[in-house]
Amino acid sequence: MRSLRLIVPAVFMAAAVIAATAPAGAANTPTPHSEWWLSSWGIDKIWPITQGNGVTVAVLDTGVNARLPDLAGSVLPGGDMTGAGSDGRTDVDTQKGGHGTAMAALIVSKGRSTGVLGVAPQARVLPVTVGNGTATAEDFHVRIAKGIRFAVDHGAKVISISQAFPASGYPESCPTDILDSVEYAARHDVVIAAATGDDGGVGNPAQAPASCPGVLAVGAVNADTRPWQLTQQVPFTAVAGPGGTVGWVGKDGKPGRTGSGTSQATALTAGGLALVRAANPSMTAREVVQRAMATALDSGTPGRDDQTGYGAFRIHRAMDLSFAVPRTAPNPPYERLDRVMGQQAPSAPSSTPATSGQAEKKKSGGVPVGPIVGVVVFVLVIGLAVAVGVARRQRPDGGSPGDRTPGGEQDAAPQSFGRPDRRDPGGH
Repeated sequence: MRSLRLIVPAVFMAAAVIAATAPAGAANTPTPHSEWWLSSWGIDKIWPITQGNGVTVAVLDTGVNARLPDLAGSVLPGGDMTGAGSDGRTDVDTQKGGHGTAMAALIVSKGRSTGVLGVAPQARVLPVTVGNGTATAEDFHVRIAKGIRFAVDHGAKVISISQAFPASGYPESCPTDILDSVEYAARHDVVIAAATGDDGGVGNPAQAPASCPGVLAVGAVNADTRPWQLTQQVPFTAVAGPGGTVGWVGKDGKPGRTGSGTSQATALTAGGLALVRAANPSMTAREVVQRAMATALDSGTPGRDDQTGYGAFRIHRAMDLSFAVPRTAPNPPYERLDRVMGQQAPSAPSSTPATSGQAEKKKSGGVPVGPIVGVVVFVLVIGLAVAVGVARRQRPDGGSPGDRTPGGEQDAAPQSFGRPDRRDPGGH
């Protein structure tokens, strides 16, 4: 039984100098911190269009310390599936760091105190506490199932789950109660992203809820776009997010810690999905998931692979409908869900994604990411000295960690796997 938990700090040196002219309520100018994924995603071209306004992201985790200056005004009253009766705005993680707070900060932090910016700083987080370190796997999946329904009923458009437990023994590698909740979310047009796991190696056992039909299963890549060494190798991986050497803010509000894992990759991907949904309010959850896969940058083994799925998630291509794609694009998460639930999939919209990471472009439609009004100038100076991240394995929602140090961390400057540069049809 494992969860994808906070990472033991490692040294990572870099600087970011930001001058911004952005929409009202934009994130404050931060103090220097390294957030290589913002540069790689070309966030300076995306934020003038949207910073996630109007989208709620549910974080099913250990709760969130809503009192931190970086998160003030960004954390809604949520819920507690453990029976403790809280509103989710306290991080009850038994580990010092505070896993739920860290994931929420990667999504919505405004950097007021630490300078660490979330991917979607104008989105809102709905904290849903599913454990603190004492639950059995059986209790845990009941809480996840309830948490998904709670999130749907309280307005979430994206659900981020950086937690996992073994599920190989269940039909479709998914407990029935979670499967029913995922189907409920699909019927209510809610995207669910979940971490695949941090065990690496071939033949990894399925871990829910990432293994469930209807869930966008997220692996991890390094800054050089190569797969993070310990990202799970499983057949249901859909996309990969930034997961190698990622800094975070813990429940004590202190920044500067770094680590690696599919937990971070999932939270950052969920933030990116919030941007996609904010820019395209009429885009369905089914289409968001399809576009995320089809517009991804192929990484790792050519073609779809079990570590990174269809590749590194590219926010701007998923949100920009001028990247046209065939109607027949595959959508494995929803195809599995349709089959399992015995439902007929609705006809795909004309802007559904291509069957590969190299989607075609057309001249009209959607949200153009290239031409923008307003300027957000980011000068991101990324340090080349990258230390080795340490992965932590635990029980589903806590417990005694067993530290593991992955080899093969990236030793090169971050590569662009998502900058919306119209001059380069490859986007990198």
